[in-house]
Amino acid sequence: MASHSYARGAGAGRNDSEDRAVLAAAAHLTERDRSLVRLVGEHRVLTTGQLCALGFGSIVTARHRLGVLARIGVLRRFRPHPETGSAPWHYLLGPVGAALLGAEDRDEKKWAPQVRADRQLALERSQRLSHMTGRNWFFAALAAHARTGGGELRQWLNETQAASRYQDRVIVAPGDWDRLPNPDGLGTWAEPGREVTFWLEYDTGTENLPRLAAKLEGYAILAGALASAGDACPPLLLCLPGPRREQSARRALAGHPDAGKLRIATAALDPRGTCPAGPVWLPLGQASGPVRLIDLEAVMPDPWQGYRDEQARKRREAIDDEHARLLEAGWDEHSAAELAERTVDQGSRR
Repeated sequence: MASHSYARGAGAGRNDSEDRAVLAAAAHLTERDRSLVRLVGEHRVLTTGQLCALGFGSIVTARHRLGVLARIGVLRRFRPHPETGSAPWHYLLGPVGAALLGAEDRDEKKWAPQVRADRQLALERSQRLSHMTGRNWFFAALAAHARTGGGELRQWLNETQAASRYQDRVIVAPGDWDRLPNPDGLGTWAEPGREVTFWLEYDTGTENLPRLAAKLEGYAILAGALASAGDACPPLLLCLPGPRREQSARRALAGHPDAGKLRIATAALDPRGTCPAGPVWLPLGQASGPVRLIDLEAVMPDPWQGYRDEQARKRREAIDDEHARLLEAGWDEHSAAELAERTVDQGSRR
């Protein structure tokens, strides 16, 4: 039976007893507790197994500690009822956890919407719950591999963070903003001396293939905008539920007109049992065999590299021309160099 113990609706201020509960909980939380609570807040729902992979060496220890955090209101939890078998506990942010994160972020209202009863009940009943937990398993598996010394998960952004990651960096046509993609996540995986930043599309097999392939248009628009800003095109990873789905998806993706504007790799894997860091990725349009995640940066050339090189050359020439003009106008060397670069960059943003 699920243990919800939902608190009052959003908008109600905490009373003295609730404040005392927050202070009492804070005094007994470890750094690991705080880190895991923030991960739950950022990614909305994490299972016992995922939280164990992220911070514990033993599932028994994880269950015990997470039970404590749920009892004191730092987390909440529920257990879905699948048609067959049983499901693990799914952990959500609790009211005490929301207050603690709000205090750390100096914004007491920031996390309050997440602990509204209606939102948490909607999440429990959402048809997207399995998609969310599957996507989170992808990153939890990388984090678990990193804890064994296999690398480092330097960045893990949720859907909202991934969609807004480049908004302040890129310039697109007014009509293209709504066509930009909404990745399931964005990550950066590192191994000694190398790293790869990637977009993730986590596919459960329920989406029809034309709609899946149509997402490439938005990614191509974003890749072009990034190239104009001098940034590389991150690999787009499609994690698929099985070999047959992967084969069909690869045909659909390869036939899309924007496929050549992107670095696409696919893998048929369940991240609960197969680590995405391993040699499981097949680059689209290449005859090479499966490669490791960290190797994708090297084996998939950036299709926008030539364009970026040309843009960099034009920028340098424009700066040199503006610098020479300022020197002729009587500016000193240092001031002319700074103003020339600033003038060219401001002009490119218009």
